Amino acid sequence: MGSSDIPPPHVSSHVVPVCNALLQLGGGLWTICYILLTRESIKSQSYGMPMFALAFNFAWELVYALTVAEATLEKICFGIWLAIDCGLVYGLLKYGHNEWNHAPAVKNHLGSIFIVLLGGCVVGHWAFAKWWLDNGLGARQGKFYVGKDMGPDTTELGFWSAAVAQLILSAASLSQLLIRGHTGGVTWSVWASRFLGTIVGLDMNYVWAWYFWREAHTYVMSPFAIFLLGTGLACDLAYPFVYLQVQKTTKVLDGGRKIRFETEHVSATRREKHL
Repeated sequence: MGSSDIPPPHVSSHVVPVCNALLQLGGGLWTICYILLTRESIKSQSYGMPMFALAFNFAWELVYALTVAEATLEKICFGIWLAIDCGLVYGLLKYGHNEWNHAPAVKNHLGSIFIVLLGGCVVGHWAFAKWWLDNGLGARQGKFYVGKDMGPDTTELGFWSAAVAQLILSAASLSQLLIRGHTGGVTWSVWASRFLGTIVGLDMNYVWAWYFWREAHTYVMSPFAIFLLGTGLACDLAYPFVYLQVQKTTKVLDGGRKIRFETEHVSATRREKHL
């Protein structure tokens, strides 16, 4: 979003084209991540994107494709992500029960739980976007919406919604890896494409806009924005170190499914604690 912006004369003309290029590159990396997640989900009979994060992202793409995005390219990008997300949802519903043997209530009602989560996230995203657009929030010179200058700033709207979604996904992905104790549903390439997509499409994109068009993007360096971006980045940076450790407790079964495998030493230690 923000592809229709026209900066005032004192702002360099390269700002919007560079931001659009960074956003498209980041979006391309995220598209690759979604494809890799779907492939690995089928291969390892699991799912890689945590359930709430998947519901939150799917709802974000649905709401913004239908109610916020105005440029054709923006609508196409959201549409592509929605289509690919269907593969992630398939993996969750098809193989998710393998990861919830410890919680029969969740295992037996996985589809219903996801529908409830998705519905709640759709309402939340829609309410936030409607409140923003109806009140013309973020109105600044050079920020165009539906052809009107000084309209609601969808660039800022996209920032807050994407930053929250990113933090949820990064924190949940790290937690999921720790809790499962195996690498089912994810790979090094999944993490790399997700991490780089965020760095380029979110962090670099908005920092570039803030640096060269300061008065229209002051929110990027606000305390809350720094908290969101910084916490998400910390989780993403910690992820590969945790992944390395979890690989040691991952066992691949004949069909490709991955499970947690405890070494003899770990098992003995746990037995001693129970004695």
